Amino acid sequence: MERHNCARTPGRCGEGYRTMEPLGIMLYGYGKDRAMTIREALAAALERDVTLISASGREGDTVESILNAEDAEVFEERETRILMFLGFAREEMSMAMDRFPGDGVARPIFCGLTESNAGWTLEYLLEHLLEEHARWTSAKNTSRP
Repeated sequence: MERHNCARTPGRCGEGYRTMEPLGIMLYGYGKDRAMTIREALAAALERDVTLISASGREGDTVESILNAEDAEVFEERETRILMFLGFAREEMSMAMDRFPGDGVARPIFCGLTESNAGWTLEYLLEHLLEEHARWTSAKNTSRP
């Protein structure tokens, strides 16, 4: 499997990170079958190859070390699920979220790779995303008439 190669160049993938081909996703919380379904659905929607990296079992490692690891092949179902976009332009992220497979595949918390979160442990990223998701969900529910 071709590894994800990040370069600190403006234009894609969040705050100052751009990636080289192909596009990639880092998943956490999905078994192998569902992870492959997600990768295939996004590749078909974008008409491009999408590299899949699993972060399962790597909670103590930094995001950057997970992306550079050669052995990210462990897939585990978890209650918390994330999908990190790697190398996606904003319009590609939007299309990917719109076309995320339904058919029994739970939607994750979506995020992008940034200079800040690349150095975070996966455990810290998960905590941060869950807090942010709770605030967003609460604000969304409060603003409804």
